[in-house]
Amino acid sequence: MSNSTSRRLIYNYDAWGPFIRPQTVEELQENVKLFEGSQVTTVMLGPNFGQSMCYPSKVSEMCHWREHSLEEKKEFYFRMGPRFARASEWVAERWRKDGVDAFGALVQCVVDSGREAFATIRMNDVHCLTLEDRRGPYTDRFYRDHPEYRLQQSGGLNYAIPAVRAHRLACFEEMVRNYPFTGMELDFVRGVPFFPGDNPPDDPHVGEHPITYPRDYSEGSCPIMTGFIGEIRAMFDRVERELGRRVELCVRVGSSLSGCRRVGLDPVEWHKRGYLDFLTVARFLQIHYELPVAAFKRALPGLPILTTIDSYLTSEGEHFVRIYPRDATAEMYRGAAAALYAQGSDGISLFNMYVCRGNHHDAEGREWAHLEPREIMSEVGDPATLEGTDKLYAVDALSPLFNHPFVDPQALLPGKVSPRYPLVTKMFVGEKNAASRNWVLRVMTDKPMPRVRFTVQLNGHGLGGGVEAATSRLFNEPYDQTAPEPERSRDFVVNGEHLEYGENEIVVLAAEPLTITNIEMSVTG
Repeated sequence: MSNSTSRRLIYNYDAWGPFIRPQTVEELQENVKLFEGSQVTTVMLGPNFGQSMCYPSKVSEMCHWREHSLEEKKEFYFRMGPRFARASEWVAERWRKDGVDAFGALVQCVVDSGREAFATIRMNDVHCLTLEDRRGPYTDRFYRDHPEYRLQQSGGLNYAIPAVRAHRLACFEEMVRNYPFTGMELDFVRGVPFFPGDNPPDDPHVGEHPITYPRDYSEGSCPIMTGFIGEIRAMFDRVERELGRRVELCVRVGSSLSGCRRVGLDPVEWHKRGYLDFLTVARFLQIHYELPVAAFKRALPGLPILTTIDSYLTSEGEHFVRIYPRDATAEMYRGAAAALYAQGSDGISLFNMYVCRGNHHDAEGREWAHLEPREIMSEVGDPATLEGTDKLYAVDALSPLFNHPFVDPQALLPGKVSPRYPLVTKMFVGEKNAASRNWVLRVMTDKPMPRVRFTVQLNGHGLGGGVEAATSRLFNEPYDQTAPEPERSRDFVVNGEHLEYGENEIVVLAAEPLTITNIEMSVTG
């Protein structure tokens, strides 16, 4: 089926996701059956781990290309987390021991379910590439044999080199010929950089590029990547004619058009040349309620613009806690989807939603692995089915885990407030019948504030002094590993008649200097 003109709800399995729990190839079907009766139209499957593949490739090489020592395995399991590491080992074992292409079986399951199957390509994935002197389980022969093709900044491949582009193009053609994909997504969020920096413009064929400031600035390479996208589109057109089936091309890019150009990407030009079927705007791994949908639509008129919802909401965790400190709840997914639709999103891509299945126990032995809130797959595909559901909205806050200031705009929080300087921010809301529902706005600070005179305005309407929160979160969050103390939060009842569909202004005023870390709002009833 084709969804070029209708709304898509994408479930993006990324790479390891569908292989975490199954013990047999037949059990892979369970990871597709979970979409039965849902609004999911499209399933994206990641064929590449690092620079290697999770299928028996003749152009590249399958992951775990050799046996690894116990010490090597120990380090690999530490880097990836045991459940994700085991998942990729399982895929390789099925082929080498049983001659079974588990990835191919999964693609066929998606097609048999009546949904679109897309390959989603990490355009420069560097997972575990430094292991074993760059001869680890996620390298392929091309990567190992050509150190001169690597970027000094990250160790990823340098797309300025024609041989690199030719290698990737051959990989892409192998995929669309061997598997019944509806199309392919080029995921440029995974990840920057793709080129050496423009300062100085060193010979791109040498592979020895000094790290200069700004390190990843490579706008001068935009024509190179545009030419490569054109080659991919031309190859897809040729394969379409030969195989008699449409092959769509889409891209996932960061949340700023100028940020795209800073790293050598020019989606505006790609659209002008007719290369793209749709584009997805994203931030790196963290839920964001505000994405520049309108700006992309103005710049790429007529092209469907989708948005990504990730699986982690910002918290105070400074590093991974098997895996993320604050896993997304159903209320968060609903709120983010409604907010993005209110900004004009043409569809939603659920990215890394599965990742909670790979969570591991913490140092105290508590188990954090769990299934994602699957009920939302029957809700977030359409604004109409979201209306009236319980939601959590939030002002975007800076993540201590995932912050890419070179390519993405900075979040509005944390922010300072003082007697002379109110904090002025905004929250996007996607509720058309807001007046009939119950709303509570919560403001959280970096420390307890029981005696501070403190108030909030919402769209110019004062909310009074509020009350100290009675719970750590507005909704129950059983997988929140960094729950704050309630005395750091203050709750304000909101009149739904004062809310706008779309952007809402929130102003925080205080009699003493404070740091506001989070502003969130629940809707129920």
